[in-house]
Amino acid sequence: MSKSKAEEALHEAEQLWISGENQRAREGYRRARVLFHEENDAAGQANALSQLGDLELRLGHLDRAREVYVEARGLLAPGGDQREQGSLLSRLGEVAHRADNLPEARALFASARDLFASAGDASGEAHVLKRLAHIERSEGRQDLALDLYNQALTLYRHANDGLGEAHALHALAALHDQLGQPDRAHRNYDDALTRFREAGDMLGEASALTGLAHLLRHTGKVADAVTALETAAKLYGRAGHLRGDADISFELGRLEATRGDKARAHHHFSRAAELYHRAEASELHHKALKEAQAVAAG
Repeated sequence: MSKSKAEEALHEAEQLWISGENQRAREGYRRARVLFHEENDAAGQANALSQLGDLELRLGHLDRAREVYVEARGLLAPGGDQREQGSLLSRLGEVAHRADNLPEARALFASARDLFASAGDASGEAHVLKRLAHIERSEGRQDLALDLYNQALTLYRHANDGLGEAHALHALAALHDQLGQPDRAHRNYDDALTRFREAGDMLGEASALTGLAHLLRHTGKVADAVTALETAAKLYGRAGHLRGDADISFELGRLEATRGDKARAHHHFSRAAELYHRAEASELHHKALKEAQAVAAG
């Protein structure tokens, strides 16, 4: 079945976001929303707005994200199902968390969890538990965070949600690493990578490889860390994710510089500068250029 014009516009906006063209992606989501409106598709409009809100949230524009999410929720209010409402409440909870309004974040997550539970959506409920775990972890309550992550993992497995399971395992791995438990962290990263690969999620796999690389570096396995980062960079490149590819290239430059390999460090910093330029990240572009110049001068 062929896609509608609205669905094509939404897909194009998603690809623009992945490639780092944020302003064009923003315009694309707005265009998709208009097209869904012309098709009298309220759910489609809400979906386009939700993804626009995700873009604004990722860019740190909290007020814009909140405004868009509220607009999307208003579209769903007359007939939106509990899962959709729960998803938007969870997003609003994330905005509140980023704004350090923890009472509001907890209240929104609790409401979202109730909606997901009423709808029998174990994956949605697991997602909320994972978000609550993030809050507890950021507040230094690591034991509670660990319990919540494990609860989320159990629900994801109950729902046969391999991708959700991968994200929960990734979060557990990072927490075990923070707690000074490298063996547990390594096992969780390995399991997360297996699930991401099974789901075909290259971006998730790249993110988990980056976390694993940090663990390997901390435990003295620098060569293995470099290999993991290089694989992550290739995955970001294949997915067209300029910012992820640039960030990994910059990190590789720093790592090679500490190892004394100036040629490889210069290569990675120069590549990061080019990618940041293409991703319209001017400040990071200049930062990478300075690093490349410093390595060359040294």
